[in-house]
Amino acid sequence: MSQGKRVSKFALSLGVSVIALGVSAPALAQTAGQPDQATEVEEVVITGIRASLQSAQEIKRNSEVIVDSITAVDIGALPDRSVSEALQRISGVTLQRTNEARDPARLAAEGGGVFIRGLSWVRSETNGRDIFSARNGRGLSFEDISADLLAGVDVYKNPAANQIEGGVGGTVNLRTRLPFDQADRLLAFTTDYNYGDMMEEGYWSGSAIFSDRWMTGAGEIGLLANISYSSVGNRTNSITTDRFDPVEQLDGSTVFHPKYLGWRDGRWEQERTAVALALQWSPTADLTLTFQGFHSEADPTNIERVAGIQDATTLCPSAGLEYQNGVLVGGTLTGYHEGGWGCWPTGNVVGGPQGGTMEGITYDGNTRYGEDHKTTSDYALRLEYSAGSWDFSGDVQYVESTADILSFTVGTQRSMLGTAPLSAMIDIGGGVPRINVTGDDLNRASDYYWGFAMDHIEANEADSLSWRGDATYHFDASNEWIRNISFGYRATDKTYITRQSNWNWSILSAQYWGFANEDGGVWHYPAVYLDDSSPSAGLPGHAEYYGFNDFFRGDIAVPGGFWLPSASLVSQGTQYAHGLLSPITSRPWPQGQGWGWAPLVPDWDNFSPNPDNPSGGVTRQDEETQAAYAMLRFGHDTALPWAIDGNVGVRFVRTETATEGRVQLPVPSAGACPAPTPEQCAAFNAAQQFSQGGVLDAVPAGGDYSNILPSLNIRAHLSPEVQLRFAASRAMVRPDFNQMQPYTDLRINFTGDGFTLDPVAPFTGVAGNPNLRPIIADQFDLSLEWYFAPQGSLTGVVFYKKVQDYIYSGVSQQTYTNNGVTYTFDVTQQQNGEEGTVRGFEIAYQQFFDFLPGWLNGFGVQANYTYIDSDGGANTAVNIFDPDQVDAASLALPLEGMSPSSYNIAALYERHGVSARLAWNWREQYLLTTSAANIEAPVWAEDYGQLDGSIFFDVTENVKLGVQGTNLTQERTILRVGYGDRMPRYSWVDTDRRVAVVLRARF
Repeated sequence: MSQGKRVSKFALSLGVSVIALGVSAPALAQTAGQPDQATEVEEVVITGIRASLQSAQEIKRNSEVIVDSITAVDIGALPDRSVSEALQRISGVTLQRTNEARDPARLAAEGGGVFIRGLSWVRSETNGRDIFSARNGRGLSFEDISADLLAGVDVYKNPAANQIEGGVGGTVNLRTRLPFDQADRLLAFTTDYNYGDMMEEGYWSGSAIFSDRWMTGAGEIGLLANISYSSVGNRTNSITTDRFDPVEQLDGSTVFHPKYLGWRDGRWEQERTAVALALQWSPTADLTLTFQGFHSEADPTNIERVAGIQDATTLCPSAGLEYQNGVLVGGTLTGYHEGGWGCWPTGNVVGGPQGGTMEGITYDGNTRYGEDHKTTSDYALRLEYSAGSWDFSGDVQYVESTADILSFTVGTQRSMLGTAPLSAMIDIGGGVPRINVTGDDLNRASDYYWGFAMDHIEANEADSLSWRGDATYHFDASNEWIRNISFGYRATDKTYITRQSNWNWSILSAQYWGFANEDGGVWHYPAVYLDDSSPSAGLPGHAEYYGFNDFFRGDIAVPGGFWLPSASLVSQGTQYAHGLLSPITSRPWPQGQGWGWAPLVPDWDNFSPNPDNPSGGVTRQDEETQAAYAMLRFGHDTALPWAIDGNVGVRFVRTETATEGRVQLPVPSAGACPAPTPEQCAAFNAAQQFSQGGVLDAVPAGGDYSNILPSLNIRAHLSPEVQLRFAASRAMVRPDFNQMQPYTDLRINFTGDGFTLDPVAPFTGVAGNPNLRPIIADQFDLSLEWYFAPQGSLTGVVFYKKVQDYIYSGVSQQTYTNNGVTYTFDVTQQQNGEEGTVRGFEIAYQQFFDFLPGWLNGFGVQANYTYIDSDGGANTAVNIFDPDQVDAASLALPLEGMSPSSYNIAALYERHGVSARLAWNWREQYLLTTSAANIEAPVWAEDYGQLDGSIFFDVTENVKLGVQGTNLTQERTILRVGYGDRMPRYSWVDTDRRVAVVLRARF
């Protein structure tokens, strides 16, 4: 039995045990916990964990739709350090712990992407209004939002007609506080010191809030101001192998070697400032105006140092190598050969007077610096008015977001000429990987030379103006069934502009494949070694020996140190680095390479989508939406055996998109037609004529579509404590903006003779698709909910989603005319069409054991379990312009991001001024991506569980002091690569255990 199945069976058994405990505990509570009639009942004001659980339970119980919530009754008291980490405590919600699915080498410091019921199509909103970030386009980067600003988070899993469309997985609503929420003046602050055990550094954060309300001659006025500053750091260590490629051994058999073996030390830091302001005015009891403003700035930076062994698949076969299922797992790697040269056990021969053999493993490294500056602003004005049987509301909102991004890498290599050859002992078949580079002293700068540089820049922005109006008519009591009817209208105007470069890789002085230049019998060696100051006097001071100290907390021996570019070279801007490196890159051939790296400039029109970035260039996409809905609320207390209530409604949505496309024409062949006769040149000449001009610019693109979204929510009150719900709705999620890139790359393909059209695929192309339609889901929920105590409940829900119009890679025929020539091309692009189902169940239980005697009645538990299964559907290639991604997305694999099982269990304690929580979160192995960056193969995240906890003490009635811990057991993230019966482990990652000392005060 696999580990995943064992843990799933354990989780299911645990859930059954928890339910049994929940069934028996209320009965005990009714006897042992019931006061004697003669006992004077004292009013108790609850705070802390109990108050938060009770508030969240009341939201779920009283909601007219299926929702789960987490709340922070105390200021700054969400159960976790970040929004996404708090969300994972909700049943059906899981986290993807990498920054991006296609970049599995880099873990997210504060949670990562959020999935609901295994789907990434999650809509985000603040206070019931749509919000997004320019980094993501449609969704919000939850790490950009301070948890200290929030009063709670709601996760809607099956919507009603009056809710904004856009979430098939679900909707996450971030609730900030309002002054009228507080009965009196509020002044509170929090401060904490957060320390990471691997980072070995601490960071201060803090927040403050002021709220008050006043009665004036003009009515009641309320003001709330909240400011938060967050500083956090995180370190990760990893060992990675890349994908495993086939290698033919000398005996003709095939084995699989990793394409690369490397180790990485990453250090990430972020400063985030957020401000929330709310102003409310109620001139009469029937009229309230509310202004809410929110602004957040996040400035993460990261520095990564990497060393490794390139071209492990081209190493000469060595005796004593160990294999499992044909996959290399151990032994000593020696010898090198360049692909196509054959295997030379004594090394490659490099010509010239300094020539010789290039022996040993290829040993290289790099230092990468990343810097983001992200802002999100949200301003909204709301009016609420009641007149007799009517309620009216109006809302105007403006959202603006920017994301400026820089990535800059400089690499070095150890020379294989004139140095002692290196070998590497590896053991990657067990739980703890080992790599040890031996053969020479690695700490000599004179053995290393400047290898390459690469940069990437972005300047994205997005904004949206929206307004909505709603009205509700309440029927009088004489109408026994109809409670009220609501209707409304919402319109939005959104603009999303991407400005992104491609990845600008280029040589500095030399590479293994460009180590010597021959010119008229004279050999030149362009490599500039790190201790050489003659080309650039200040450059040697920007290299350092990096020993990867305290690697994996000392649990894993350091594979090998490396001379790397220093942080000071890569972190002061690309122009600064270019000033030091340009004397190397500007050397003419053959003394230099005659070409080399120069930094990017933001001339966005010179970039275009390609296999390294589907959003290259500058693109503006406009989207306008209009939505109208009608919803009837109904209910009856006596007509049926149980009281029932609910709502039924329909939402009509129209979406219009507009942009200007660009068509890249085929690159014409240079020179004259190579055919022997003019008659054979007809196809060649026509292709030349069609290709003249290079591009077709400002091609109008876009489209429109309409969707009808019905919904039904029914609740039966089986008893005062038990209710049964049924929900049915149709939901939609619009395509991501990067999938609708209006760029087309056309190609005309000839056979080897250069003038005969390819008989199979003469006219091909690849393109984005501005005409994509939304993904649609018909979804059904049936839930049973038992609320047996103010903080006690046992709930279960079965759900089913029929999803259609998945987005997948297909081929369509498109006709283009240019210069009087018309061709029909087979164009690969994203299309709608696949169907599938997602189904499963959720069980949740929470209770404080008030029936226990004395101090024991402070104990409680909170637990949930989720099971998900799916059929059909399709994974989507992130980059349609990368054929490897397109091929990988078509493999018969599970849906990305979907774990079959996940669960949470938390032990709680709250009594006598002590509030404590110890929480375990676990999810089963899942497909992270069908094609990871640079690996171009499927990557899987193994089963992962993490233990977090906190304990707080009431110092006074108004002051709390506590400790919060994240990743207390120092869990390791392990990834696998491949599919089918060959899925070896390829990545092992450790990250910080973080401990924070927190002070909270409220007056």
